[in-house]
Amino acid sequence: MIDSLIKLLGVALSIWDSKEKTKYFDKWMNLKREYYAELGKPRDDRDNAVMDNILFELQLLVDAFSSKLATKNT
Repeated sequence: MIDSLIKLLGVALSIWDSKEKTKYFDKWMNLKREYYAELGKPRDDRDNAVMDNILFELQLLVDAFSSKLATKNT
């Protein structure tokens, strides 16, 4: 499910026409990189706190992005 969310946000950012796109895209890339780096570790070496933090920041990014889209269209 998280993979789908990461992909969906990437597609949405790629078609978004805004000056702020780079800020959101950079944050998305960093979170994606951190997520897959942590996921690539052996199960015993993964830090659940790190994964939770990445997922929380991804949720905040999605919420901020959707808010920006909603305010632009109103």
